[in-house]
Amino acid sequence: MYNNFAMRTILERNETTLIRDRSSFIGILIHVTNKDFVKDLLNEIRKEYPKAKHYCYAYIIGQDKKCSDDGEPAKTAGRPLLELLEKKEMDECLLVVVRYFGGVLLGASRLMSTYLESGVQTLDSADIVSIKQKYVYHMELSYRDFEALKRIANHLSYGLENINYGTKISVDVLLDSSDTEELVNKFPNASIEVYGQKKVYKRDYQ
Repeated sequence: MYNNFAMRTILERNETTLIRDRSSFIGILIHVTNKDFVKDLLNEIRKEYPKAKHYCYAYIIGQDKKCSDDGEPAKTAGRPLLELLEKKEMDECLLVVVRYFGGVLLGASRLMSTYLESGVQTLDSADIVSIKQKYVYHMELSYRDFEALKRIANHLSYGLENINYGTKISVDVLLDSSDTEELVNKFPNASIEVYGQKKVYKRDYQ
């Protein structure tokens, strides 16, 4: 479960290529919400790049973390990629660096720095979004109160979803806080039910 501290992820796959001493390092960043999907994603990448020498990766999905050097010298690929994801406060993502070996040995130090550079390049060029945990409340209120709610929502960044128009208006309101006192005070005639929590992905500039 997420707290109010926002982690970061991507929703669209991002890919970059880095050439180093005739070797190609292809960085791939993918959104993933369940570790059980990782194996299938890695198999798809192997099919995309069938003649590559190494498929090194790291992922963070909530409390689940894993990395692999996939045949490269120990801790020269997977571990730097995982530490990069941690440093960037990333979650729900798989970072893979595919290497086509060009025939030149880089040595452990240069190899590690190259995998890290590929990972940084892939992350820095990705469209990053924040993951925020919102509290969901279902409200039924009059049309007049709904117009007031919309004004407040614009000012306080409430989320409004699933709006239905009938004799009254029903709407789901997404808040940062679990405290409903403010809503109750502002709309004493409205009915308010707690619906639970929801994960919201939002670009920082929105």
